[in-house]
Amino acid sequence: MKDKGARRLIHTPSEMMSGFMEFAERAQTDPGIPFGVKAVDEKMIPMRPGQLICIMGRPGDGKTSILAYLAKAEAARILKRGTEQEEAVIYVTWEQSAEELTAFFLAGDRYSVSDVAWGRVDLDDIRRQLTTSAKTPIWIIGHGINRAGEKVPRMTPDVILEAIESLRDDFGVRPTLLLFDYLQLIPIPNASERVQQVTEAPIRIKEVALRVGAPAVAGVQASRDVDNRAEKLAEIRDAQWASSIEQTADKVFSLWRPARTEPLKKYIESENGHRYEVTETLMLIRMLKQRMDRARFTWAMYFNPAYLKLAELELRDVNHDF
Repeated sequence: MKDKGARRLIHTPSEMMSGFMEFAERAQTDPGIPFGVKAVDEKMIPMRPGQLICIMGRPGDGKTSILAYLAKAEAARILKRGTEQEEAVIYVTWEQSAEELTAFFLAGDRYSVSDVAWGRVDLDDIRRQLTTSAKTPIWIIGHGINRAGEKVPRMTPDVILEAIESLRDDFGVRPTLLLFDYLQLIPIPNASERVQQVTEAPIRIKEVALRVGAPAVAGVQASRDVDNRAEKLAEIRDAQWASSIEQTADKVFSLWRPARTEPLKKYIESENGHRYEVTETLMLIRMLKQRMDRARFTWAMYFNPAYLKLAELELRDVNHDF
């Protein structure tokens, strides 16, 4: 007897029309997931279910911090809706332990990520905050230091999908946003060569997003070629095996923290014609691709990764006429 599961991949003309009507209605009634900064959201179509959004940058440019920022922002929206019992943000990490990542989500006005890493935070203060933060709808899929030594499966896309589906089946939780940190670390089974593995990873994560019905945001490492340019905002071609990302991703953003590569107080010029003074908190974000609309917008941001603070920078404070 043939497997009937493949039938779910077929959309008849009448099913297509009905499904599109629901899709169009949802686009008007559901605001989608914004970036969370007004200037960006004025140009970016909100993130929709099934989309793949890539965040590119060199090491230290803030990919993990931006993913954590997006996670906290969406979790706050879920809490505001009062739907935390059935909706959640899913953060998948191959790079950090669940405990280290939790430090990002606990950072705020009272103490920073570094304070936690140094052990400078009062433990009673942490206990009080954990009581409140335990209600925050952010779920982590990854390895935990407290579970070291336990037998766990390798975190392939199929295992990740199984874990996400178990959240729904075991806890009644529906993901509204998926975050993957980061793309090049995703192991692909039966990929005999590294090229094949990374080429297939964006396709598999896009498939997970479509199967789950939530947008997926993935961090992407940019190549060292970026470091040899005056303006060090990565292009899509700078991603490892970029053709797969270029074809698969619905949106692609590039990050650069100039203080990582340039002297403080130096002025740098962007392709948008603006000049910016290099400070510890300056971040440039460029939208390289946006399916169904224009891209190639650049924004200057105030960014403090230790406290996960992100806001548009007032250009009058950083642009000078010469």
